[in-house]
Amino acid sequence: MNITDPYPLHASRQPDRPAIITEDETILYRDWESMVRLTAAAFSQEPATHHRVAIFLPNGHLFLQVFAGACAAGWASIVGDMRWKQGEIDERLRQTQPDIIIADESIKDSFHTHSIKVIFSEEIKDWIRHRNEWHADHPSNPPFYIGFTSGSTGQPKAFIRSHQSWVESFRCNQEDLGLAESDHVLIPGSFVNSTFLYGALSTLYIGGTVYLLKKFAPGRLIQAFHQYPISVVYTVPTMIQALLDEDWKEDQEVTFISTGAKLLSSVKKTMKRNFPHASLFEFYGASELSFVTVLKENEQTAHGDSVGRPVHNVDMVIRREDGREARPNEAGILYVKSPMLFDGYLNDKEENQNAWDGEWATVHDLVKKDKNGFVYVIGRKNDMILYGGINIYPQEIEKVLKKMDNVEEAVVCGVNDPYWGEKIAACIKGDVSITALKSHCLKQLTPYKIPRIWKKVTHFPYTSGGKIARKEVRKWLEVEQV
Repeated sequence: MNITDPYPLHASRQPDRPAIITEDETILYRDWESMVRLTAAAFSQEPATHHRVAIFLPNGHLFLQVFAGACAAGWASIVGDMRWKQGEIDERLRQTQPDIIIADESIKDSFHTHSIKVIFSEEIKDWIRHRNEWHADHPSNPPFYIGFTSGSTGQPKAFIRSHQSWVESFRCNQEDLGLAESDHVLIPGSFVNSTFLYGALSTLYIGGTVYLLKKFAPGRLIQAFHQYPISVVYTVPTMIQALLDEDWKEDQEVTFISTGAKLLSSVKKTMKRNFPHASLFEFYGASELSFVTVLKENEQTAHGDSVGRPVHNVDMVIRREDGREARPNEAGILYVKSPMLFDGYLNDKEENQNAWDGEWATVHDLVKKDKNGFVYVIGRKNDMILYGGINIYPQEIEKVLKKMDNVEEAVVCGVNDPYWGEKIAACIKGDVSITALKSHCLKQLTPYKIPRIWKKVTHFPYTSGGKIARKEVRKWLEVEQV
């Protein structure tokens, strides 16, 4: 099944219901179905080797139209970040080899050296116009989404998801989160974060109404609440903290769906005070695994430090270092089996071997489970940093730092932060100034990847195996921010 298959049904059953509402326009289901169909026809008439499109567009209906049209035509979409520097764009395109790039006019200069066909935002209407009807002619469950995650090494890797994996995930919205066709779902964050892309597409799949913000700001979210009958909000902890910092109070019944990091117990208490009729669902998962567990509203008090219990269609096992299954409250590596798992990493045999053990998949998270089945995440084995719900790969930043003259060694890691979840911290050995390092990073990295905490050292601690002891370095950096 294709994730866009229900659109014709929604268009016939509820043609006048809004599918997408933005700050500028409203798109009804009858129009949405037509827009997606014509966009799919445009894709189907493009010559292609891999049937992949790289999308560099801001939040809005146009992004979803291009993404959904590609899905309907059997193409896979690579979601690009408009904030990426040139080197980051070049590397991601090299990894994924798209047949077409669809990009916003504002970043036109980023693609003039590429031989790949580029369609800019102002050209999309002409590209789609007068396209003939088309009939889907592609495998029954093709790849539709290529994203980037850290794999087992912490290096950015391209992962592949197929339609069926997300269709199965959409069922979790109804079975485990209690969402329905009648819901009005607010998506306040960027589609670069797969949580928000998933929230929008899952809502369109079940026939609800999606509300999009161009960019998150507490005032914009509050305004949307007062203007529309919002019943569900997808969010990450930093957004919730920003709303609480505004001292916003709301009596409206609403469901907050949060992921990306655990909410502090103090934040949950303030939420309950400020939003007395709200329900909170926290879910834990990974780009490769989709949903793994969910902590429901009625479990928040007794099990607030947990990430919940497995969703309805997930089997999980926790394995110790010796491969045996861990006992209750004993830590081990989490393995998952479900119909929602990813297809694998793109062109990376070693990473795929690390991720799969038969039908079971892992991202090497260290967890434990209590006797009642509640799961607790202890750490991420690959050292990935979660900054405001965004996945950041320390090795990518280290590679940039080590290219600078006089840098002998660099270690990047995340240190706990009550607002961001984790901040990026860098420990540097070499005759170079922090100011110069910051300037170098600004030229090479997206701003949110630039370390916020810096420490110069004359030596690093090492393990008995001769590797840098990252846990010790992390302790140094945590002290540095006190």
